[in-house]
Amino acid sequence: MATLQDVQAKLAAIEQKKAQTLKDLQAKRAKLKAVIAQLQRPTKSQRRMDARRKILLGAFILEQLERTGSSPQNLTFEGQRFLDWLVRPTDRAVFDALPAGDSVPDVPSPAPGVATAVTVLNVPFAAKDQAKALGAQWQPDKKRWVVPAGLDLAPFQPWLEQTA
Repeated sequence: MATLQDVQAKLAAIEQKKAQTLKDLQAKRAKLKAVIAQLQRPTKSQRRMDARRKILLGAFILEQLERTGSSPQNLTFEGQRFLDWLVRPTDRAVFDALPAGDSVPDVPSPAPGVATAVTVLNVPFAAKDQAKALGAQWQPDKKRWVVPAGLDLAPFQPWLEQTA
């Protein structure tokens, strides 16, 4: 018959084997998790395509901002300003170099119709409320009224600046 010491020795061996097996299983589990993470990661071509989509979308948005006379500095979405979203100083420097609101040259539309660019108006002070109600915008830094691109110029006909 087995003695108390023999049984305790067998129990200690079982506990030691159990601890080693648990350690091996945890290492195997960690390796499998790493493999799963690698398999779920987008491929190089998917990452390139995603980056290309972001670049094209950004270029489109920037062009639309320029066409409407806006600037990235004034862009907000759901209460967050674009410049606050940029965290790296080098990224901020790219947009700080742009003059706010001067991204579009002031070229009046060639003929009445739809404004294709920011169109400067000659609005007397007495008519400012009427121009504003029609959609004209005041540029305080340049002290002038403009029609944003995309608006019909017909209602603004009395205030269109004459070009020589």
